[in-house]
Amino acid sequence: MRKLAGLIVIAAALALAAAASAADSKEELRKTIQDNPDIVLDFLRDHKVELFDIVDSGIKAKREDEKVKRRAAELARPLTPAIDPARIVMGKPDAPATVVEYSDFLCSFCARGARIIDELVAAHPDGVRVIYKHMPSSETSKQAALYYEAILMQNRDKARKFHDLAFAGQEEIFKNKEDALKRMAAEAKADTQRLAADIKRKELTERLLADDKEAREFDFQGTPSYVVNGVSIRGAQPLSDFEEIIKLTAGKR
Repeated sequence: MRKLAGLIVIAAALALAAAASAADSKEELRKTIQDNPDIVLDFLRDHKVELFDIVDSGIKAKREDEKVKRRAAELARPLTPAIDPARIVMGKPDAPATVVEYSDFLCSFCARGARIIDELVAAHPDGVRVIYKHMPSSETSKQAALYYEAILMQNRDKARKFHDLAFAGQEEIFKNKEDALKRMAAEAKADTQRLAADIKRKELTERLLADDKEAREFDFQGTPSYVVNGVSIRGAQPLSDFEEIIKLTAGKR
């Protein structure tokens, strides 16, 4: 808010400099502002689009600056998520690049992010391995996460299939909840009897809690978020961001 106020003051000063051309000094300009405070509001009302563009540009520049600083810090001191080989769901287990994804099956941005990860693995079939972790935002998304983890205990390809079906069928899950999850598990050819028992296992609930705790320790405040060879990516960013970090961290895993 303080920065926005500063932008407003700058815009107002520019307006007054043009409107009060008779003022030959800063003191006269200051007095003009004091004597005519409404001119500031009039200017802002007449230039809403320009003001929005200035503020939006400033916000984007600030975010980019924060991203650059954060990336430099993480390249120097990488994040260290827990890596359980049994949780690798895509790519070769010994691939040189590791992507740890923190996601929510009912998040539309996560569905978009999942497609980007598919593209990344397709482009680097032997070079990237993916571990899918969870930051569920509701009881239903938590239940979906439990289904996924229980199916992963059976077979990673079946877990991957369930993962894809869940993201493609978010509306169905919102509407039908566990009935939709059961249908998707069956379509993924999971052993449904084993699944019904495994989703109640205490260690799976603890795994979800550990995922969420780890994500928050990395200061991830939303989904999707990623750690690529120790460097964070926040949000459903383009494939080029993942490619860039993989190049920057090559040989440093």
